[in-house]
Amino acid sequence: MSILIPLVLGLGVFLVFDGLTRGRAGRETPGLAGRLAHWLAACGAGHVRPVQFLGASLVLGLTVAAVATAVVGSLGVAVLAFLAGATFPMIYYRRRRHALRSERRRAWPDAIELLAGAVRAGDTLPAALGTVAERGPAPLRPVFGAVVRDHRVSGDLAGALDRMGATVADPTADRVVRTLVLAHRVGGRELGRLLRTLSEFLREDLAARREIEARQSWTVVAARVSAAAPWLVLVLVASRPQGADAFDTPAGLLVMLVGTAVTIAGYRLMMRIGRLPDEPRVLAEVGA
Repeated sequence: MSILIPLVLGLGVFLVFDGLTRGRAGRETPGLAGRLAHWLAACGAGHVRPVQFLGASLVLGLTVAAVATAVVGSLGVAVLAFLAGATFPMIYYRRRRHALRSERRRAWPDAIELLAGAVRAGDTLPAALGTVAERGPAPLRPVFGAVVRDHRVSGDLAGALDRMGATVADPTADRVVRTLVLAHRVGGRELGRLLRTLSEFLREDLAARREIEARQSWTVVAARVSAAAPWLVLVLVASRPQGADAFDTPAGLLVMLVGTAVTIAGYRLMMRIGRLPDEPRVLAEVGA
């Protein structure tokens, strides 16, 4: 009897944890958890659950805070280290999302041109999608492969394309999805020519973006140097016992909090000034 009670208690804890963390099939998670899951899917981490992401952020923040406390010995520095460690996964996935979108933006013209060639050669639309999944650009092969597998299971090509657009969350993908869905439903002999025109337009847009980003690269470098310099000075000052004691006072903690807010605001402002505007998403407007 004494062994049965802990076993039942452990089973109950496991069932509660599994019920809170298990994805709900066929139902979109509402609220903040749903938006976080959609954001993770757009970052290429759709297999990561929101609760796992939040838990990893908390653990990483506590770990960095413990290391800062052991090295510096300042509670105020430990608080800032906790905030920095907890936000690092979000910063990492945001950079990963930006890099993934850049790779896909460069790969879309070749993929669309290959799709147009397959359509003009007489292939059906599902067969043309399979061709891109096998021989298309590497960043987009998993995307089209998922569409092919989804179509084989569900038999609904339009639905599979819509789900691809929702997963990729890219304006170019939205235009391709709308074009392919319209051609699949109503037909059309000009699909190949339309896709080639879209590919040429995307190549011109990509060339213009590369030129502008090359000219604005100094803005990004200046923003990163300006944001990192004060905190390097903070580490040097806090490495001495007198500096660590000063940052543990209410005035020192206030200085660090205000400095953090000013650094984040300035960095975000400089990055926003140097960032090119993103095109509006077609599927997002349709869904809204």
